[in-house]
Amino acid sequence: MCVVIDTCTCAGEAAVIPRRLDKFLRDSTTLTVEGVREALAAERAQLDGVRVVEPSRLVFADDVITLDGRALTPRGEHAHFMLNKPLGVTSTARDPDGRTDLSAYLARMPAGVFPIGRLDRMTSGLLLFTTDGDLAHAVLHPEHHTHKLYWLWLDEHVTDDDPRLAKLTEGLLLRGESVRAKRVELYHRSEQHTELHVTLTEGKNRQLRRMARALDFYLRALHRKAVGPLQLGGLPLGELRALTAAEVADLWRATGGREQAEARKVAALARLAEACRAQGAPQVRLERWLANALQPVSKSGTLASCG
Repeated sequence: MCVVIDTCTCAGEAAVIPRRLDKFLRDSTTLTVEGVREALAAERAQLDGVRVVEPSRLVFADDVITLDGRALTPRGEHAHFMLNKPLGVTSTARDPDGRTDLSAYLARMPAGVFPIGRLDRMTSGLLLFTTDGDLAHAVLHPEHHTHKLYWLWLDEHVTDDDPRLAKLTEGLLLRGESVRAKRVELYHRSEQHTELHVTLTEGKNRQLRRMARALDFYLRALHRKAVGPLQLGGLPLGELRALTAAEVADLWRATGGREQAEARKVAALARLAEACRAQGAPQVRLERWLANALQPVSKSGTLASCG
């Protein structure tokens, strides 16, 4: 575990960054995304004594948020884990069809932990878990270019000059979207099979399987070996372990760092304030906060709504 404080250090003196109410509830309770949605719909949350149901409502540092009458504060420490996911496991807390899911693994971790992204049922390998939504967003967001290393077993002999290898990095248009691999390396080859290491910085649904199918590769097995600097190492299939503080720090560095993530939040809030002003519904409190925050940078982030 490691201590994580959600602050903006861009304006000299640290200032807690306003966050959406739904994110505040995720950061302060063990509720799932669905649980937060249900709690808000049932009017169980209050902001400064007034019931509030809008998930996009901004929460500031001096606001008092209660759930079922209990005052909430965001957790100061976060838990982080890695799992060597076996085949046949759905990457969700509960599978609606009753198939094997992550529930047995989540039961061995602290409440509030959730998976960072997904691996499809028939893909094995490294799956990360956290209670830190900011870290999860940093790992998954394509602008952060976090590398994910996959091992592909092909039931065919692929030569060095096979044009399909080049197409993996040149890119393909699948269902109207462009997909590509960052790097492709030959790992091992025999007369009957080929093993590839493929690095992605994107995270589109079943991307490698769809690319392999489009290029007529005979894909037998798919396994994720690494996310950023984190590798499975000798972790047995079906086992999980906690990340060390050093590993979490390395993962943050691989995503561009916590400061970059904070800067993106401030930039998103600045764009929200500008949009609300243009609609004739300025967020005076937000603009006052922004005036004291560091200069916003570049894009991304989930916007709250005006009002």
